[in-house]
Amino acid sequence: MTTQGEAATPTPATDGEVTATYQVTGMTCGHCESAVVSEIGELAGVRSVAAEAASGRVTVVSAAALDDEAVRAAIDEAGYEFAGRA
Repeated sequence: MTTQGEAATPTPATDGEVTATYQVTGMTCGHCESAVVSEIGELAGVRSVAAEAASGRVTVVSAAALDDEAVRAAIDEAGYEFAGRA
């Protein structure tokens, strides 16, 4: 895993899936996590989403690499700020 500020490339998961981790600011609780998970989960090809408010990290497993702008829009829709790849 990379640290915040480093360029990160989505990593292949199993069965052709891709795992990417994003940094999100503004999440402080379980409700925040749920809102982000819900919005990103609606993106085409997303298989699973895990958000952790304490670290601000959101890990997404998808069928193919996601467009960062689509992820940014989903996070914005949830009311939080996309800070880049983690």
